[in-house]
Amino acid sequence: MHLTIVGNRAGMPADGAASSGYLVETGQSRILLDCGPGVAVMLGNYLHASMLDAVVISHLHLDHCYDVLPIGKQAMGRAPDAPDAPDRRIKLFVPKGARARLDQLAALFPVKTFPDLNRAFDLAYEVIEYERGATHTLTDCSIELVPMVHTEPACGIRIESPTGSIAFTGDTGWNDNLVALAADVDIFLAESTLAEPDHTAHGHLCATEVGRAAAAAGARSVVLTHLGSAQPQWQQARRDDVSAEFDGPVHLSRPGMRFSVPAEQPR
Repeated sequence: MHLTIVGNRAGMPADGAASSGYLVETGQSRILLDCGPGVAVMLGNYLHASMLDAVVISHLHLDHCYDVLPIGKQAMGRAPDAPDAPDRRIKLFVPKGARARLDQLAALFPVKTFPDLNRAFDLAYEVIEYERGATHTLTDCSIELVPMVHTEPACGIRIESPTGSIAFTGDTGWNDNLVALAADVDIFLAESTLAEPDHTAHGHLCATEVGRAAAAAGARSVVLTHLGSAQPQWQQARRDDVSAEFDGPVHLSRPGMRFSVPAEQPR
């Protein structure tokens, strides 16, 4: 199992880095977790969009889902080595009620001379509106949507396969489900937006909370993402915050980093 950081910026892309986007590869599946602005461009460094088996959206905030349309349009122009299946569509997992909003997005930019280009959510994707707490099966893995706490209904995403497990917080404030999300997971991919805890309804984590959740859950490693600052000193301080609570490996994400299960030195 492999995890590649496609984008890791909190909020808008900056300094050459895209917003949230993470490519998970199991033995038989390629899954993109979130696809914020810039991810459609950066994804091409790793694979053609038509090679994806699934895209899973944690919540409908722009910095986590805006590139779902261009990625769908990319997928409609199939790569030469894409699997040869006449109706092979990417499974697009989105929160319940999202389909109407996706159709509104596609309708904003019509191509009148090629109507099929306006139908990415029919032709490129099989749209699946998930219920919070549901689990879906994809070839060789399961995708569990664990309810989190955020200003928009949000879920953490846990992927289990014979080759390993990855849990992604999405955006969330502290809640008891964090420990269940990360229980005994190989890679705990966790947002670290804040320097200090925030108990308002905004719904974001600080690194100290990530470390406590990872320790309580028995996670095997932590990868910090959705970082609130690009300043190296700030990021190193957040890594130290996690390590004060959790005695396993802690990594600061950067675009292009690749993590493997069983663990290898990240590249």
